[in-house]
Amino acid sequence: MKHILELKDKIHKQNIRIDYCRTLFFMTPFIGDKMYYLSKIEEELFKMDEVLEECSRYFNEINSNESNGRQVEREFTREELKQYNGENGKPAYTAVNGVVYDVTYEPQWGGGTHFGVITGADVTAEFNQCHGGEKILEKMKVIGKLID
Repeated sequence: MKHILELKDKIHKQNIRIDYCRTLFFMTPFIGDKMYYLSKIEEELFKMDEVLEECSRYFNEINSNESNGRQVEREFTREELKQYNGENGKPAYTAVNGVVYDVTYEPQWGGGTHFGVITGADVTAEFNQCHGGEKILEKMKVIGKLID
């Protein structure tokens, strides 16, 4: 929890620096000064990217420790998996190679679909057709396993 608070503080401080530079940019009437403050804004945005990348690494580590580092107990039949299609506030789960993943908050699966592939199903064939061999699944949160 301490690390989360530190990351939140870093983001807050970086936002203050960006806002300060933006204010100076809009207040100055001189083009030379505007260019200077524009470069400062860009520098601060790059620093913000670094902080956000740190956040991403931290949360990926937490996800990895919670799901991929332990045996997952939850088992889903194909019928049960159909219930998790992302509709009406339900989570969106999908199965690949017998493993069930939570794609609820994955931007690529917005609305419970990904290029016409619908959640709540085993999408192994579709995944392997487009992404076979890619390490995309390592970043996904494991929910359980698919049983027949």
